[in-house]
Amino acid sequence: MTSTEFIEKKQPAWNELEALLNRPRKANAGQLNRLGYLYRRVTSDLAVARRDFPQDRCVPYLNELASRAHATVYQTSPFKRGTLRQFFLSGFPTIFRENLSFIGASFLMFAVAFAASYWIGLTNPELAEKLIPERYVSHIKKLEDGAWNDTSAEMRNLFASFVMTNNIKVAFFAFAWGIMFMVGTAYILVFNGIHIGAIAGLCHANGVSLALWSFVSPHGYIELTTIFIAGGAGLKLGYALIAPSHFTRKRALTDAAKVAIQMLGGCVALLVVAGTIEGFVSPSELPNAVKIGFGAVTGILLFTYLFALKEPNANTESPAQRGSTISGLKSSTSP
Repeated sequence: MTSTEFIEKKQPAWNELEALLNRPRKANAGQLNRLGYLYRRVTSDLAVARRDFPQDRCVPYLNELASRAHATVYQTSPFKRGTLRQFFLSGFPTIFRENLSFIGASFLMFAVAFAASYWIGLTNPELAEKLIPERYVSHIKKLEDGAWNDTSAEMRNLFASFVMTNNIKVAFFAFAWGIMFMVGTAYILVFNGIHIGAIAGLCHANGVSLALWSFVSPHGYIELTTIFIAGGAGLKLGYALIAPSHFTRKRALTDAAKVAIQMLGGCVALLVVAGTIEGFVSPSELPNAVKIGFGAVTGILLFTYLFALKEPNANTESPAQRGSTISGLKSSTSP
């Protein structure tokens, strides 16, 4: 690839980054996240240009652009600038979509373990009983057609607090253990998949699936999705250590952590919602059909939030402006 071809291919992203940096008003959370993404791209392009075209004028251009972006990205944070509302309205969904590959891998690890354990629960209940604590086995055998959780109204506030704390702890472990080259995160996801799958399989084998799913449905869509997101954040950290690209491992890990921490922050907020639902709605005396329907609604709202909310269009340059920038840089690289 020649320097001209390289510039033609990469210029649109550089132009978008310049447009964001030149905005006269303060960037919102969604734009800051887009800035972070484009900054990582331009630093990667800079490393390639230095290696392949060290004498080309695109090198100082990219160096200046990366320096400007670094100052904006790492001196401004949605958590420091009072834009928490904007972060949750547009920033967090944007981060979610930009890291779907890691989140998808997190989901697959859990899903495979869940499916295998569920099948064991159906076909070999004796083995499945060894995969979970005895108290759960006893509880399942006593259920019959009753409610999964009979928490009294007086105890639900305490139960909600306990659930929030426990789920946040699991999410944090899934995130933090990614530093072990992804192995720790994989362990947390597979362990929880085996645990939940064995419980679900045993409930099916004992004819009490409705009791389980009517309890899990109200909070489960939010709770499990946030665990997958936290797992994706952990995998992102581990992958930065395994494949740092053109950077040192320290630099790659630092850049990945900037995004992964924001992913975890969004997870904590969602788990507070899930814990509240699990403490008050899931163990309530509402009919099973109502609780399952309630869960379906929370799932629809959650995935609409994560996939449908878009960040504001950051690229404010007109086609004519972009064309002049491209031609100017092209002319500087011609022999």
